[in-house]
Amino acid sequence: MQQSSPYRTTSFRRGVLYKVQEGVRRVEQPLLELRQVSKNYKLEDSKQELEVLTNINFMVQRGEFVSIVGPSGCGKSTLLLIIAGLIAPNDGECLYKGEVVKKPSLERGLVFQEPRLLPWLTVKDNIGLAGEYDEGLLKMDLEDFSHAFPHELSGGMASRVALARALAPRPDLLLLDEPLATLDQNLRSKLQGELQRIWKDEGVTCILVTHDLNEALALGTRLIVLGKRPGTILHDTSLQDSMEKEA
Repeated sequence: MQQSSPYRTTSFRRGVLYKVQEGVRRVEQPLLELRQVSKNYKLEDSKQELEVLTNINFMVQRGEFVSIVGPSGCGKSTLLLIIAGLIAPNDGECLYKGEVVKKPSLERGLVFQEPRLLPWLTVKDNIGLAGEYDEGLLKMDLEDFSHAFPHELSGGMASRVALARALAPRPDLLLLDEPLATLDQNLRSKLQGELQRIWKDEGVTCILVTHDLNEALALGTRLIVLGKRPGTILHDTSLQDSMEKEA
């Protein structure tokens, strides 16, 4: 006999996950929360500052796949760097599991547009920088290329190595900064399927930055649209209803 869930209802309000159990509402802490985040960059040879992001507020719950789109220069990549802990916001704060992000962590994997593999290391050693490489080689179908060097790989294979490296430490959050942008359409479609498999099978929460709206809609459970610089959130929309209708 199948055991019924102790939770009668589940709902989202303003990014907060609520579960009702025996008449008591519980609030689950978001995996990630950005509170009034703004970022400026100082211009070289100038006292002026370039405002890139302003007043960014959103939460991400475990298991979401958040797609972020917006015009060039609106701060999408900067937003991922803040979440990764590689740069700090000028104002506001970024919280991961309730703690302020102050430095990078293997719990937050980051995949750049370029694979950024170390050219003097083999495929297995590039993956092994972040953890065990055997599982990554197997899941990304790279076993036959474990001893190859980056210059011997195709663009698609290099992208798979970068994904395997980001997943090696088993992160809870995977940040994807247009990792498929430079690939041809056939290979891009194939790796989009690979990203969906990773999200479903690995149980990792994903945030994807992309210029491709179709890609954002196909992969995401939620869509965030940023306006032109300084980037601010114009729309934050759940895609779950449309996904359930298609299913």
